[in-house]
Amino acid sequence: MKGLISPASSTPRAACGLFVLVLLVLLATGCARQEMASTTPQKPVLSPKLTPFMHFEDGNVAFVGVDVRAAQYVKRGDIFPLAIGLANRGMTSISFGRESFVLETADGDRYPLVSVEEYNRGYTRSRSDLQLLDSAQESMNTRFTSYRYQARNLFPVKGGSGTGTDNFELGRMHWTLFYVYFPIPEEGIHKKEFALLVDIKEHEAPLVVRFEVK
Repeated sequence: MKGLISPASSTPRAACGLFVLVLLVLLATGCARQEMASTTPQKPVLSPKLTPFMHFEDGNVAFVGVDVRAAQYVKRGDIFPLAIGLANRGMTSISFGRESFVLETADGDRYPLVSVEEYNRGYTRSRSDLQLLDSAQESMNTRFTSYRYQARNLFPVKGGSGTGTDNFELGRMHWTLFYVYFPIPEEGIHKKEFALLVDIKEHEAPLVVRFEVK
């Protein structure tokens, strides 16, 4: 009879419609997953290691390393040490001050260095810290064999020959290694991740080294 559609002729259209529906559902699911992935905060990746104790970042301007070996032995008190390795990679001179070094916690809280007065009054491990600098010293020597070492210190070295200064410069193809001291955050330092923000006065953006203390 005219005007009737046989079952055989309706099957391809039904299958085609089902295929389009399934395709639309898959596309919608994929978009939703992509949106969820883009809005989910990603945990910052730690900087690579030069030694078991030192995380670092290396670029055209400067090398910055953060050694946590001495920090791992701090069990009490309000201050903890970080050994900082710096190398001037490509500028005539790079300048630093006490304000150039800022500690940032995983929660985004930021801490400046303790004052020299706080350090002199409340920190007693500086001699022990120096004895734990050998692996960092050796690694920096090996990495920068064609560079010259320059002694620099923002804090006086108790029982040593170094004195502290508020500002210093580092010439091109020179490197240095020294301790800085920060207040211990309320949540402590062990099994925590941090970022060290290093502001070079001749460079626009700070250099960031992400590290952890065991």
